Amino acid sequence: MQSFPDDTNIGNTDRKTTTDISASAVANPRSINPVNSEQELTKRRTGQLDKAVVQLSSRRTLFQTILTIPPSVIELNYGINYLNQCPIQPLINVFLIVHGCSSMANGIVLLIGFITANYIKRSISHSPYSRRLLAGSLIGQLVLLLFSIAWLIVGQVWVFGAQSNDFQSTNATKSATYCYPTVFWTGFAIIIVTYIIWQILILVFIARFVFKRHKTKPEIAPITDELS
Repeated sequence: MQSFPDDTNIGNTDRKTTTDISASAVANPRSINPVNSEQELTKRRTGQLDKAVVQLSSRRTLFQTILTIPPSVIELNYGINYLNQCPIQPLINVFLIVHGCSSMANGIVLLIGFITANYIKRSISHSPYSRRLLAGSLIGQLVLLLFSIAWLIVGQVWVFGAQSNDFQSTNATKSATYCYPTVFWTGFAIIIVTYIIWQILILVFIARFVFKRHKTKPEIAPITDELS
């Protein structure tokens, strides 16, 4: 007599197979997740670079470059030409030279970013090296910004330290307290102007943040008393 398989056994076998497949999929999620994670990471990086292209290709970047390079040339001129004319604190000249070099480097990096961003924005099929150059420009700006902040603090110690030690620029024979006025006041002006610019930028950033948050805040309709 021919025997037929029991329907209950078949159902149990199918459920067992489905359970094994689900368990293996849960136990090994890495077969799918890395692909999605890499795609999301790539999209995020592309979006950030697109934002950088829009910002660096603007006229504001070119204007910032134009304003950055000429003062750096003035700093280098005073720091080098009057190298031994500030005996009260000779390191003020070093502050001017290094700060001038970093400002000029920042201007050059900004100019490279401006040119690269405009190339990417206008070209239909651009080279992948252009995006790498743009990323390098952003990294260079960040590094130079951090260095400028640290160097400004060091220069502040030297300049204000000379001022507290009875700095004078009228009698060069008193070398213990003498510093050529152009050298000292240039370093002093750089520190003060930089702090003023930072304060303005911080206030602008806070104002824009508050404005955007207030603008995107949903309006709540007034609740009317239906029973009245």
